[in-house]
Amino acid sequence: MEPLHNRLFPAPGMGELRSLDRQNPVLRLTPMESAVGSLVVAGTVRAVWEGPGYSTGSISAGEFRPEDLDGVQVQAPGNRPLVGYEDDLALVPLRHVRMLRRALFFPKPKQPMSVGVYNGKSVTIPAQAGHRSYYALSVIRIDDVLELRAEELPYGMEFKAIWEAFGFTMTTRLPYQGR
Repeated sequence: MEPLHNRLFPAPGMGELRSLDRQNPVLRLTPMESAVGSLVVAGTVRAVWEGPGYSTGSISAGEFRPEDLDGVQVQAPGNRPLVGYEDDLALVPLRHVRMLRRALFFPKPKQPMSVGVYNGKSVTIPAQAGHRSYYALSVIRIDDVLELRAEELPYGMEFKAIWEAFGFTMTTRLPYQGR
């Protein structure tokens, strides 16, 4: 049977677009780009993800502090977070991409985001979508490939309202009860 990514609607690849915007809102990585190295997203302030078993979490950019985590942190083998930050760079380790269902990245105010992969290819998401809107970056795993989408959002929406609009419900963390 033909792989699923060959049966999807045609979408441009990482080397075919310079930016994701209204005219070109979607691109699809190749299976190799979706599996090697890390997906690096620069210019973000917060990320939200959905992992195995529909577990969800969200964290702010910068140094990890447990109090900044909403939901749960999904740990991939090797004790790496499924979606995490190294200083201001959001990272998705692609070796374990099959654990990721989807992720959403929010830009720093009025700044563009950029996405890069191991082979040096990158794409930019503009800072502004319209007079009263901006773009968030949606990353969706379809079988063994990642699809990137520029999602237009109105200014002023709270993170929680956006999560709910995209169907994210934060997983409840249970308090630690040692023996």
